[in-house]
Amino acid sequence: MNTYIKKSTIITCLAGSLLLSACDRILDVTPKQSIDSRIALESPEAIKASLNSVYAYLRQASQYGRDLIAIPELLADNTDHTNNPTELYSHFRNQPGAHMGIWGSSYSAINEINNILLALENPPVGVNNELKETIAGQAHFLRALYYHNLSKIYGYDPKASVDEVNYGSVPLMLDAVRKTDQVTYPSRASVEDVYAQIYEDLETAYNLLNGKTVDASNPEYYASAAAAAALFSRVALYNEDYDRVIAEAASALELSGAKFMTNSTYIAGWRQMKLPESIFEVVFHLGDYTDPVNESLRVTFTSRQTLSATAFSNRGNVVVGADLYGRYASNDVRRGLFMNGVGRNASRIEITKYLSRSAVNHDNVPVIRVSEVYLNRAEAYAKSTPAQEELARQDVNVIRERAGLTPVSESLSGQALIDEILLQRRLELAFEGHRFFDLKRQGMDIIKPIGNVRFDEPRILAPLPYTETQRNINLKQNFDF
Repeated sequence: MNTYIKKSTIITCLAGSLLLSACDRILDVTPKQSIDSRIALESPEAIKASLNSVYAYLRQASQYGRDLIAIPELLADNTDHTNNPTELYSHFRNQPGAHMGIWGSSYSAINEINNILLALENPPVGVNNELKETIAGQAHFLRALYYHNLSKIYGYDPKASVDEVNYGSVPLMLDAVRKTDQVTYPSRASVEDVYAQIYEDLETAYNLLNGKTVDASNPEYYASAAAAAALFSRVALYNEDYDRVIAEAASALELSGAKFMTNSTYIAGWRQMKLPESIFEVVFHLGDYTDPVNESLRVTFTSRQTLSATAFSNRGNVVVGADLYGRYASNDVRRGLFMNGVGRNASRIEITKYLSRSAVNHDNVPVIRVSEVYLNRAEAYAKSTPAQEELARQDVNVIRERAGLTPVSESLSGQALIDEILLQRRLELAFEGHRFFDLKRQGMDIIKPIGNVRFDEPRILAPLPYTETQRNINLKQNFDF
């Protein structure tokens, strides 16, 4: 029996005639549920449910439930912190060791992916070739997403590092672990090797998913060819592989460019359960947050429960920094996503991108959207050798004109053009978990009123979990955390 190890508890679909209908429903919903992974992957239903479990990890507070969105903003220069309460205050202060911690949940998800891919090598009865390719394509996309997030948190990026303390990226675990005697203790792979694996996974995902739709009514909830190309444009940008950025962005936009929001629909789009221009987003149903009172994005970023509420009801301790807010022009449509808080936050500016769109704690989290793809390509055009500045201007103007700003002129070139693209990236993707990584991948210092953080400081990298370094002597810790 192909049972395998799983580190966290998920919904268990027990055998028995009384529960068969419940099991059927579990396998026919958006990616929020799964069966116990100790059950062998010897049926189509079990494989689908295990894949749903991989999606479910993305909703954890340490992942897109909060930390992958909020902490990159806190570590960088986009936020202020009320210090009331003190949750995440150490991150805002960039204190040593205060960082993101996705190690355990990511590797649990990766092991499930590896087991799914192993099961598909000799698929069980009922798994036809199209289903096999659809599941495998999603698995490869998700593994690439998990590994890219791990690599950019725990390691340096391909073109920006402090060589004397660059101990590599993270361990590459590509074999399924089903029994305790199969557990290995690898060292950290090089950044180059991890990126090579991410490239391979995304190429495979695109080829397997191209022309297929997992769920026609909710395509944004699942991996797709468009999502693979969009994520590839991000990964290649981190790798300064500009030709690949341009090619992958073109593919992503061809498949999803019609989703781009307009000036008149921009604010309304952020009030919908699904962001209209999302290419891939993490879906949250009511009750999905483990601790919505303390850990959801709504309570982190806002002081009210809903857009129209007038009473203070949330923490709202992570607010908009003055430097960021001051960079929006008065006629910029994106200013409509900011508003003063209530109660003790009445004088604070808050972001409303995650403010109970459909119901309280019912905020999907966009992971990849069309605007980012335009900005990825604009930066790649501007930084290519030779630079393709007219094309870069065209892409950044797509973002500027949608915001209600005048297009940049033909005279804008060189570093000034790059600076404008990076500014629009900061303004457009604010509070979506990009800012810290955008500074880090370029080797830039973080400039903050409370104290700057140099790129060569230990605080740039997350410490590897202490228990992992104790268990695996082959893991070299970042600096001396």
